[in-house]
Amino acid sequence: MSSGGEDETDAVSPLSRSAPKETGNLPQPTKKVVPATPAARIATPAARIATPAARIATPAARIASPNTRVGAPNRTPGPVNGTPRPAGPTRTPGPVRGIPRPTSTGAPVGIYKRRRISTLRRYCVPITTTVLVIASIVVIAILIKVVLDNYYFFCLKSFKFIPLDKWCDGTEDCASGEDESRCVQRFAANASSIVRFSEQSALLIFMRSTNTWNWVCSDKWDSTRARAVCAQIGFSGDPVSSYVSLNDLANPSTRTFSDVQVLSNNDIEAIPVSSGSCPSGKIVSLRCIVCGSSHKQERIIGGSDSPIENWPWQASLQYMGQHVCGASFLNSYWLLTAAHCFKGQQPLDRWRIQYGIAKLTFVFGSQVDRIFIHGQYAYDVKPNDIALIKLKNAAQFSASAQPICLPPFDLNLLPSAVLWVTGWGNTQEGGQLASVLQQVSIGFITSDVCNREYYGQILPTMLCAGREAGGADTCQGDSGGPLVSYPASSRWEQVGIVSFGDGCGRPGKVGVYTKVSMFLDWIYAVLKVKPSPPDAAELHLA
Repeated sequence: MSSGGEDETDAVSPLSRSAPKETGNLPQPTKKVVPATPAARIATPAARIATPAARIATPAARIASPNTRVGAPNRTPGPVNGTPRPAGPTRTPGPVRGIPRPTSTGAPVGIYKRRRISTLRRYCVPITTTVLVIASIVVIAILIKVVLDNYYFFCLKSFKFIPLDKWCDGTEDCASGEDESRCVQRFAANASSIVRFSEQSALLIFMRSTNTWNWVCSDKWDSTRARAVCAQIGFSGDPVSSYVSLNDLANPSTRTFSDVQVLSNNDIEAIPVSSGSCPSGKIVSLRCIVCGSSHKQERIIGGSDSPIENWPWQASLQYMGQHVCGASFLNSYWLLTAAHCFKGQQPLDRWRIQYGIAKLTFVFGSQVDRIFIHGQYAYDVKPNDIALIKLKNAAQFSASAQPICLPPFDLNLLPSAVLWVTGWGNTQEGGQLASVLQQVSIGFITSDVCNREYYGQILPTMLCAGREAGGADTCQGDSGGPLVSYPASSRWEQVGIVSFGDGCGRPGKVGVYTKVSMFLDWIYAVLKVKPSPPDAAELHLA
C-alpha cells in the first residue's frame, strides 16, 4: 500500500525528488505535450526572450551533472523550438518598387533629372524668350525702316520726316539742309586742261602760256615731273614714262618743244627749249596709270556670255538693289557712265557699284561718295550725256577688276574700226536683263550715215556704232557702259559711252554713244575734285 502512495507522490510532484532514479536501460515514459492555448501563445515571445540567459547557465549545470558524457564536444545548444534566431548583420533594404536606385552622388536619378529640368527652366527659358523678343523688335524695326525709306526722308538734326519726293529736289526742307547734302551734282568745267596725250604712242603734249602745244623733251624729265603732270589731270600713283625718237614722228618740224618745271605749289609750267629742239632727239611718252589690260584672246561675233576677265573695267551701277546702268573704271576711285542714268534718282546713299564678277548680283556692292553729271546736260535732250562716280573706298584691283584707258584727244576712228560693247542690258527689245555679262562686236558708223538714220540729231560730241542690218546692238540696261577699241597701242581704250538708240538691234537704227575724247577736259577737271565738301560757287545740285 505504501509503494502505491509513493508512486502517486512522484507522479504528482516530480520536482520533489532530489535525484533521478536508476532506471537502467528501460525506456522513459513518453510525456504528452499539451498544446498551449491562444492566450499562452501571446505570452510566449516574452518567455522566449528570457531563454538565452537560461541557456548560458546550462553548460555549467551539465558539467556538474553526473550524467554528462566525458569528452563530449562543447556546443552551444540550438534555440528552443519556437524561439527566434538572433538578428543577423543589418542590410540596407532595396528600393521600393517604382523608386529609382540611388546614384553615385547619393541623389536618386529622378531627383537629379528634376533638378536638371528645373535649372534649364530657370535659365534657358528666360534667355530664349529674351532673344525672341529682341529678334522680333529688330525685325519690326527693319520693316518700319524699309517702309519709311520708301516714302519718307528722316531729317536727323531737326528730327522730322519729309516726303521722299522732296529729297534732293534742290530745296532745303530740313533745318540744316541735310536733305540736299548728299545728292547728284552738276559740274561745269570752266577751263581747259593744259595736258594732252596724242594718239601716236601716248605722247605728252603740254600747253605753254602762249596757248601753243609743245612736245616735252626727255633731257630733263624725271619721275617727279611725271607725277606732277599726272596730278594735273587727277591721277596719282606711279606713272610710266618712255621716250620716242623724233625720227619716228611724222612732220616733227611742225611741233615746238619745251621742258616741264615743277613749281613750289606743285603746279607745273612749260619752259621753252632754247635750242628750238630736244638735244637728246627724244620726247616723252607718258601713261599716268596702267590700264587697258585684258585677258581676251578671241573675238566672238554676236552677243554672247563673257567672263569678267575679258572686260575687267566693266561694272554694274545699281539703285536700291536694282541694276540701272553700266559703268567703267578709270582708276580705283572713279568710274565713267552716262548722265541720263540718274534722272529722278538723285540720293547718293541709294546707289551701289558692283564689280569684279560676270554674274549680275546685288550683294556686297560698293558705296558711292560723289556723283557728278555734266553741267550742260539736260534730261530732255541728248548732248553731254556723261557722268562720273566716285567710290567711298578704293576698289581692289585684280585680274577681274582693272581700269580702262582714256582715248587720246586726237582720236580718229576709221570706218573699218572694230569696236566692242558690253553690259547686262536686255538681250532683246522688251526682254529681261541678262544674268551674265554680254559682249558683242560692232562696227564704227560715220556721222554722215548716222545722221541720215536719226534725221540730223548726231552732234560732234557723239559717235555711232552697230550694224546697219540690225541684230547686234545695245539695249535698255546697257546705258552708261563702255564702247572700247583696240588700237595699235596694244591697250584697250574707251571711245564711247552707251547713250541712246531707236529700239534694240533694229535695221537702219544703230546705237548712239557719247564721244569720250570730246570730254577729256571735263573728265580731268572732275578727277581733281578734292574729297572735301563741294564749293557752292562751283557746284550746284541737279
